[in-house]
Amino acid sequence: MAAEEVDVCVIGSGAGGGVAAYALATAGFSIVVLEAGPRFDPALYALDETEWESAAKLLKIPAGNSQNFTSGPPQPLDPRYEHLRAWSQLGRFASPTHRSPPQIFRVKGVGGCTLHYQGEAHRFSPHGFVSRSELGYADDWPIRYEDLEPYYERMERLLGVAGDHRNPHKPPRLPFPNPPHFLSCATQRVKQGFDRLGLTLWPNSLAILSRPKGDRPPCNYCNGCERGCMTGAKSSMDVTLIPQAEATGRVRVISNAMARDIPLDKMGKAKGVTYFDRSGVEHFQPAKLVVLAAGALESPRLLLHATSNRFSDGLANRSGLVGRNFMETLVYFNIALFEDPIHSYKGTQIDARCWDFNQSDPQRAFRGGVVFGVSALNLLGPLSYTKHLVRGWGLQHKQRMRELFGRVIHLFAVGEHLPHPDNRITLDEEARDSFGIPLPKVTVALSQNELDMLDFMRSQARAILGAAGVKEILGEISAYDTDYISHMSGTCRMGTDPQSSVVNEFCQSHDVPNLFITDASCFVTEGGGDSPSLTIQALALRASDYIAAQAKKGNL
Repeated sequence: MAAEEVDVCVIGSGAGGGVAAYALATAGFSIVVLEAGPRFDPALYALDETEWESAAKLLKIPAGNSQNFTSGPPQPLDPRYEHLRAWSQLGRFASPTHRSPPQIFRVKGVGGCTLHYQGEAHRFSPHGFVSRSELGYADDWPIRYEDLEPYYERMERLLGVAGDHRNPHKPPRLPFPNPPHFLSCATQRVKQGFDRLGLTLWPNSLAILSRPKGDRPPCNYCNGCERGCMTGAKSSMDVTLIPQAEATGRVRVISNAMARDIPLDKMGKAKGVTYFDRSGVEHFQPAKLVVLAAGALESPRLLLHATSNRFSDGLANRSGLVGRNFMETLVYFNIALFEDPIHSYKGTQIDARCWDFNQSDPQRAFRGGVVFGVSALNLLGPLSYTKHLVRGWGLQHKQRMRELFGRVIHLFAVGEHLPHPDNRITLDEEARDSFGIPLPKVTVALSQNELDMLDFMRSQARAILGAAGVKEILGEISAYDTDYISHMSGTCRMGTDPQSSVVNEFCQSHDVPNLFITDASCFVTEGGGDSPSLTIQALALRASDYIAAQAKKGNL
């Protein structure tokens, strides 16, 4: 039986898709959301089960382990930056000659990567939108901070974001909907190092409740955000906007639905989405408009695969830029041991940030911004300590575990990976998924600018930890040789010129007027190291307002 036509088909249910579905449903549109993954049961996220850290358990939760892609030739390491190589007390674990293949941390499931994210809710600073005209690097966005500011504020209210509005490194603003979270014992200990160096460590702005909101409780500080929030305190899309969208009666979410194509009608407009269900059966969902929000890896993959007589190089790709300007997470981690117990397994996962270096500075050896943070990350329980830090058996193992457990933190930095057209997503015709669709192929390299940025991160982190009185550094990991990617963007960039961008300032395709892309694909730059989710959501909310206004005028 043919599916009934809806007003909008949304592909993806994460930060961009979840917001678009909610906003358009509340505006009166009928919606079908296609989500490639399942609905997860929050009961699986519990940390009070015997096997909560086991590999078998991690396969059942949204732990960011979806690696369905291939990668291009590995980048040779620059020996001038040998000191940036990853190491730990257990030895070196990366190639001595080439950068490792990318590991991309993402989730397929209702809620998308918000299931796995740590709840960071950052507004990009004004300078992040004008890096070319005001700071002399990368490219300007077609919009400014002022264009997104009301949408940032609306999203913060919808999510119940907690934070401190007095942060001097961000523009003046109204107070957050919720007060900031208390800094954990571990963060307060590391903060002493920031203070002694004249740096500022501010409470992070988090889409994690610090007080009740409706039937959702505040955070219990279990530090399990990346596994999925077992209480619903983290404002992932599956417990916030998607249920609210479904409650309108105008939204249907189809899980385990893998989009294959966006066919066009004779006028060159999208007429719906072809997708596979879990059993591999193909379906067609007709729609008057399509919102693509599958992420900066899967969105260009779908467009490049959707070729036709009109678009031989991929749907909406007359510019040739679909898949290009891929930006990854430029990251550095320092694993540090303190003498005294600091209970590093308690708290929100990233409860504080240092924005002192968020703006590009011509006095530094690189262009772009950097932010620092404190986290326990993957060192929560005894199995993770054993895997990453503690070897041996018997009494020796027990003694070393006593020395380390609850005393180890990560001081980390995230920097801005500058866009370059040769960093890109293509299709790997020799590797296909279970539906026969070519896998996305990630080709990415670091320039000297990124290497100099990593060098800066390392020197600053070591200085901060030294000032904090750290007992010992147990290891370091950086993007120099270890390619961990949690934030991706840029592969369908926005702009005013159809020759140099894929979508316009409202996330609307230049080539297909009823196709919108509301994920980090449309980013032009990365915001100086800030996390992308709130900007994705603000852009999706703005695009939804535009869709509603244009639909009323009959322009779509």
